Amino acid sequence: MNYGRYEIQKELGKGAMGVVYQAHDPQIDRMVALKVLRQDRVAGEDFVRRFLKEAQAIGRLTHPNIVTVYDVGEDQDTIYIAMEFLDGQTMNEIFRETQPDLEKIIDIGAKVANALDYSHKRGIIHRDIKPSNIMLTQDGQVKITDFGVARIENPDAPQMTQSGEILGTPNYMSPEQVKGETVDGRSDLYSLGIILYELSTGRRPYGGKNLASIFNAILQEEPVSPMDVEPFVSRGLPSTLSTVLLKSIEKNPEARFQTGGAMAEALSACLAPSQPPVQAPLPEKKASRALVMALVLCLGILLAGGGFFYYKQHTGLPQAEMSVPQAPLRVESNVDGAQLYVDGVFRGKTPIRLELPVGSHEIRLSLPGYYGWEGTVPLEETGKEIRGVLVPMEEAE
Repeated sequence: MNYGRYEIQKELGKGAMGVVYQAHDPQIDRMVALKVLRQDRVAGEDFVRRFLKEAQAIGRLTHPNIVTVYDVGEDQDTIYIAMEFLDGQTMNEIFRETQPDLEKIIDIGAKVANALDYSHKRGIIHRDIKPSNIMLTQDGQVKITDFGVARIENPDAPQMTQSGEILGTPNYMSPEQVKGETVDGRSDLYSLGIILYELSTGRRPYGGKNLASIFNAILQEEPVSPMDVEPFVSRGLPSTLSTVLLKSIEKNPEARFQTGGAMAEALSACLAPSQPPVQAPLPEKKASRALVMALVLCLGILLAGGGFFYYKQHTGLPQAEMSVPQAPLRVESNVDGAQLYVDGVFRGKTPIRLELPVGSHEIRLSLPGYYGWEGTVPLEETGKEIRGVLVPMEEAE
């Protein structure tokens, strides 16, 4: 059996949306993973157009920790995606009976966080980060799979996962997903935090016997600190990791890590060995008159400099040369309420006026149902006004 030019070798898995096959591409003689949508999921022309456009957008992602999309197409009244074939196991398969050490937790977490940072800056949110969508290959690589599939899943059955399990995905959903609100990249980072909490403690921070109890826990309950979970303490994991985990699963997105890069940096810092405090040498009992005078003189200079800096700060005098001048930037869009990201950081919704350092900034606008707008803006001291145009998905060619 063939789909397009791809020759089916064997079935690898079946889920709510479709079937994944191992297939051979005779054109360049390589194995691929071919995801074929179930025909009952191909709901119409609009669905097909949207699926193909999103698959093509994901295909533009080139990152060592994101599965590569080679091709998309239509055949036999359905749609297929040809992806990189990975030889390995999903994270939940590997760690079902064993818990990884600190170095492994940090390695997985930092690589996934950096990969998410890369995709978020390009306007693509995964929305279904969970252990079965993170694969560890035979050569030790960490790969995020099923990238962006959650954008097109059946909204009438949000509890279904790609493997068909009923209670898989809800445990990793952010509060804003549970409430049906618009999500951004911080929702993906929340889901990653849940995974790392589970790897570190051997349990999930929120549980329940059914969807209602799980969702209630996510929205209402406070997670137990990892430092109060026996496996975490007995394994000798540092308190700094506990702090990072709790920050990553804050209910309020503003209290979480704002970018994947920031989360990866905080995780890596957990590996730094704790250094004993350096004790200053005890002063000599007697000091020469010259030394005392020198110390007094230095103290006077410091106080004078501090007073001058305070005076400039509070009287409106120009800043010192080392400070970066600020300038106003006003951002509008043809549809109000678009989410504004400046240099990868969420800054609010349009229309909005910001004070930013003078220089070049990466600006991105995002709004559900519209293709994103992005560009590089050179900001001068006189300020600047820009207007992004968001194109509705159903009107785009």
